[in-house]
Order: sequence, then C-alpha cells, then structure tokens
Amino acid sequence: MSMDYLVIEDWEILTEAEAIEAAIDRHGEDGTTSVAYCALESWGDRGDPEYQFWFALFLKLIQREHVGWA
Repeated sequence: MSMDYLVIEDWEILTEAEAIEAAIDRHGEDGTTSVAYCALESWGDRGDPEYQFWFALFLKLIQREHVGWA
C-alpha cells in the first residue's frame, strides 16, 4: 500500500489503547470491530507495516475476548 494513504495518521506512535480509541473514533463501533475495519482498510499488501499493526492488534483483542471461554 502506498504511504500516500494511512488509515489513521501517526498510527506507528500510538499505544495500543490510543490506537483502539482512534479506531473507535473513526468507525464508531466497539474496539475489536473498529480495529478490524482499520485492518481491512489498510489491507492490500500484507507486508505493509500499517496492515501488520492493525491485524496484530485485532488478533490480540480477539484472543483477549476468548480467555476463559470454553
């Protein structure tokens, strides 16, 4: 993906909590869904650092939601 388009500007300096908040501000959904939307928006080149950031954060949120779930 081109550096001309960023899903969330300055995503690389955000903490995970700040990134989730920025995703919610952008998409108006719960944190996991908003982060998933950001990953989908940045999808195109799976080697793109922005895509990897959003997708990794999405996976982390999904795993956290299922802790203790049988």
